[in-house]
Amino acid sequence: MRLVFCFLILGVAADLSLGVRCSQAQFGGVLEGLNDRLRETEQRIKEMRERGAADREEMEQTLRGFPGALGQNPEPAPANQPWNEDPQAATAGLRITPGPLMQSQGERWRVRDDEGGSVVARHHVTIGSSRIALMPDGTLKSFTDGDVSPTTDAFEPLDMDRLQAKLLADPKLADFQAIRSRRFLYLHNASELFVKSARTIMESMYPAVRKYFSRSAVDVHEPELPLVVIAFATEQEFQDYRRMPRGVVAYYDAITNAVYLYEQSEMSKHAPEIAVKNAISTIAHEGAHQILHNIGVQQRLSRWPLWLSEGLAEFYAPTSVGRGIRWSGLGATNELRMFEIENDWTENRTTTRPATIDRIVTADSLDSLDYAYSWSLIHMMSKRHQNELFACIRDCSGLKPFEGTALAQGSETDPEAVYRRHITQSDAEIAEELTKHLKSLNYVNPIANQTHYLIVAGSRVYLTSSPERVREIRSTAFGRFQVKEFPNRALAEQAMAEMTR
Repeated sequence: MRLVFCFLILGVAADLSLGVRCSQAQFGGVLEGLNDRLRETEQRIKEMRERGAADREEMEQTLRGFPGALGQNPEPAPANQPWNEDPQAATAGLRITPGPLMQSQGERWRVRDDEGGSVVARHHVTIGSSRIALMPDGTLKSFTDGDVSPTTDAFEPLDMDRLQAKLLADPKLADFQAIRSRRFLYLHNASELFVKSARTIMESMYPAVRKYFSRSAVDVHEPELPLVVIAFATEQEFQDYRRMPRGVVAYYDAITNAVYLYEQSEMSKHAPEIAVKNAISTIAHEGAHQILHNIGVQQRLSRWPLWLSEGLAEFYAPTSVGRGIRWSGLGATNELRMFEIENDWTENRTTTRPATIDRIVTADSLDSLDYAYSWSLIHMMSKRHQNELFACIRDCSGLKPFEGTALAQGSETDPEAVYRRHITQSDAEIAEELTKHLKSLNYVNPIANQTHYLIVAGSRVYLTSSPERVREIRSTAFGRFQVKEFPNRALAEQAMAEMTR
C-alpha cells in the first residue's frame, strides 16, 4: 500500500498549491473539495484493505481445508513408528507383542510368503513372541515361533525384474506402467510429467544425501533392494489402495519399504501452484526417509527423536518449480516451512522462543508448525553446529529396531536425550541464534509469490489466487467480466489500487 499512498499525497499537494492563488471563497471551496476527496480516498483505502484481508482469509481458509497444504504432515510416522504400542496390536501388517528384544545377527529362516510358497527370509528383530523377518521383496513380516525354521540357505533379495512382476500382480496395480533406473523402480498410472518430476527429484537427491551422511562418519552403503515408488493418478485410487488420513499426499512405509503418492488433489483447483510446490516437496521429504532407511543411516523400525528424523527429511525437501520441477539441493531454504514460521512470529508478535526449542526436542508427536521448527533447527545446526548435528546423527544411527520404545522391556529413550547430550547452549541461546539464522535466509513468501487474478465483475473488483474462485465469480457475474493475471500479489494489488482510485 505504500506506493499507492504516495500517489495520493502527491495529488493532494498539487491541489493545495493551486488553492494559494484562489480567492477566499474559492479557497474555502477548494478545501471542501479536498476534504471530500480525502474522505473518498480513506473509504477506498478501507475497502481495499478489507478486500485484501478477505482474499488472504479466502486463501488461508482454502489451505486449511486441505491438511496436506504447505507441508502440513499427518501424524508422524509411518516412517518413524509403523507400529502401535498397545499390546497385541496389529499395525500395517505387523503383529507386535511387547517383551524382550532380540536383535538380528543375520539369521535366516524358512517361512511362507503371502502366496504360501516357501522362501528364505532374514531375521530383522524379535520382540516378545513376534518374529519379524525381512522378506525377499523387501517387506517386513511378523511370524510366531512355529512359523519359522532356521536355515543355512542364502537370503536372496528379489532383483528389479522379479520385484516388478510381483508388485504388478496386485490387481490394484495391474494396469500400472513401470520405469526403472539404477536404484529406483517407479510404478504409476499418473501423467508422464508427474512421474518424470518425481524421478528427477529422487534421482538427483540420492547421491547428495549419501555424500552428506558419509561426511558424518556413518557407514553408508548401497541399497540392498530396489527403491520402489508407486504413483497414483488420483487421491481416490491412492486411498483405495490403502486408507490414509485426509490430507496425506505421500508417505514412506517402513513395512513395505516403498513410497506412495498421488498426482491430482482437490487443493489443485483452489491453489494449483501451492499444490504443486507442496506435492513435490512432500515427494522429496518421503524420498529422504526412504533413502535414509536403505543406505545404513536409519534402521527400519528404529525410533529416532522426531525433531531429528523429520527435521532431516524437511532439510532435503526444498524443491523448485521455476525452470522445471527439480530438487533445490542441500541447504536451500524451505519456503513452505519458512512461511509457517513467519506466520507464527506475526501472530504471536515475537520470534523464536526458548519454549519452542524445548517443545520441539521433547516432542513425541509433531504438528505442521513443529515440522517447520524442526526443519529450521536442522538447517541452523547444519550451518553453525555441524559437528554437534553429526554427533546426534551418529548416536541415532546406532539405534536398533524397537530400541528405547515402550514395547521393549527396559527404559524408554527420552526424545531429548541425544539433543541435550550434544547441544550445550541453553534453549534461550539456541532460540536467539535460530532467529538470527532464519532472518539471514533468502526467502520468498510462497503465497504472495503465486499467480493472482484481478477480476472485474459488474461494478465490483476482486483479487484472488484461486482459479476455482475465478470460475465461481464468472458463473454468477452479470454484465462486464474481465480477468487479468499477475505473477504475484504485489503487482496485483498495485493494479487494483490504480483501478479503484
